[in-house]
Amino acid sequence: METSDSTDELHLDVLESDMRARNLMTPDPYCVTARTPVSQIMRAMLDKNISAVMVMGDDGKLIGLVSEGDLVRRQDSTHQKKMDHWLALLAEGEALNLEFLHSLQLGEQTAASVMSSPVITVEEDTELAQIADLILKRGIKRVPVTRGGKLVGVVSRRDILRALLDQEN
Repeated sequence: METSDSTDELHLDVLESDMRARNLMTPDPYCVTARTPVSQIMRAMLDKNISAVMVMGDDGKLIGLVSEGDLVRRQDSTHQKKMDHWLALLAEGEALNLEFLHSLQLGEQTAASVMSSPVITVEEDTELAQIADLILKRGIKRVPVTRGGKLVGVVSRRDILRALLDQEN
């Protein structure tokens, strides 16, 4: 039985080609600011059928990203447990208004409070095999692509699968 390491190496061997980030990436990824409410990010992800948004600083530079995983983890965090404790004390045995609870969970949280940062990036001329290796070793699902430090796209695991399939055909 093969280990996952040898399986990963086998797949990476297929990636020996001249494919680069610029050929694979989804250009112009959806971006938000650090102050964007989490509820707006969730709506954008659902409406645009995307699994992450890039978070830009006021200077236009990439400062983080918010993925579906970041949003799910945030709801199951120690922070949430502490908030539940304080809400129980506040309620004094009474039921709290659902709208109030919803506003506490979504309204006050922003991209800055849930984003992953710093972000691992690659330049647009990075080879496919290097990108795949980075994604595997770091356990990430996507990597933003930059040109001279400016965000130009994102390469996801799906983009890599598409490239693998194209190479087999």
